[in-house]
Amino acid sequence: MSKAKVKFLKRLDKKLLCPLCQDVLKQPWQTSCGHQFCFECLQSLLSAASPSCPIDGNKVTRDSSFHDKCCEREVLDLQCFCQYKTRGCDWRGELRQLQAHGESCEYVDVLCRECKNIIERRLLEDHRVNQCINRASRCLHCGAEVIYSVLKDHFETCLKFPMDCVLSCGKGDIPRDCMEDHLTAECPNSEVPCHFTPHGCKFKGKRDELQRHVATSFKSHLEMLNQSSFEHKAGGQELEEKLARLQSKLRGLGQLICHQNEQLTVTNTTLQKQQTKISSVEREIFEQKEDLDKLLRDVKLVENAKGVIASLHMDGILETLREHELKITQLKSELSRLSSKISNSYEPQRVHDLASEHRLERAEQQLSSQETQLSEQSRLIENLETTSYDGVYIWKIDHYNRRFQEAVSERRTSIYSSPFYLGRFGYKVICPSQPKGRWHM
Repeated sequence: MSKAKVKFLKRLDKKLLCPLCQDVLKQPWQTSCGHQFCFECLQSLLSAASPSCPIDGNKVTRDSSFHDKCCEREVLDLQCFCQYKTRGCDWRGELRQLQAHGESCEYVDVLCRECKNIIERRLLEDHRVNQCINRASRCLHCGAEVIYSVLKDHFETCLKFPMDCVLSCGKGDIPRDCMEDHLTAECPNSEVPCHFTPHGCKFKGKRDELQRHVATSFKSHLEMLNQSSFEHKAGGQELEEKLARLQSKLRGLGQLICHQNEQLTVTNTTLQKQQTKISSVEREIFEQKEDLDKLLRDVKLVENAKGVIASLHMDGILETLREHELKITQLKSELSRLSSKISNSYEPQRVHDLASEHRLERAEQQLSSQETQLSEQSRLIENLETTSYDGVYIWKIDHYNRRFQEAVSERRTSIYSSPFYLGRFGYKVICPSQPKGRWHM
């Protein structure tokens, strides 16, 4: 509630008024001389150098004063009006209920959270919806939700905001995002390039000027078109020659790969044979090792026996042992030689094969790129050669017998011509044909 003075139903008793502020007592305190004051008024009185009662002049102290709850209850029982009675609030009740009423009174001033203005509570909702400058609003053109205070700024960038032609051709209500299309396709004041710009024409002007330019530059446009066609044809021939060279290289690489594959097959066969020999040598080495271990055990037995028989056979046993050691050494040498031979014969061949594969892959990629370019140039040349602007088109159908048989077997019932024009500025059409049926367009 505001600080407005409270109005009561009946005239107030003077004993319920503060002698200092002349208003109804608020938190009444009584002094030692028996007079009541508002708590805040009493605090102001006690702050003086020599506080004394304004009615009888007696000295006033804090210790001799007390909170007069009896007087406070009498004040709170008083019947009063709402402070906003002048605005139309008809509430009345005890003074103690006034604060609780103020929390729900529709005529109380409240703060708008959006714009920080003070509005009566009963008008706050309408203010938020229709009057607050920071309320949410919707753009009528694009439908976007925008704060009302920046709506005009939004219109400066809104893609659907209607505008007049920027070249002043007289057309209005053009959405901002359609302005570029209007300038490109419709506006008579915009400059547009000649249709023969791709063929070398440098003209650029307004649409009516363009029509006069096309009408007066027919011969030069034909020369540009012929020159462009010649350049495309020359480029196509150059690409064909390059393609032929690449195909020749590809054939050479293919033959080289076949030769390498044959050598690889021979190498694999040799490798298998060598591996078989190595396995055989390894088995012999294992057998010789077993025989050697057995002889060593016999030698130890002979030394332990120290008999006459052992001395007679000692020379024979040692001789046999030396023969086995020599044979093992020879087998190890043979195994090492075979392994070295296999490694030397196989590794260069594998490296050479990998290099050939890489070269072939690069050649295939270059060939694919050149074929794509040649196909595109061929298509452009074909379109230029078959383009007609006078409505007369001579259609030559290749392999007609084969196409007729395809139509009879219903594999391909219709064929289509290249596109041509009914006039210089006429429609672009194609002519379909049904070899099995009738001609129509």
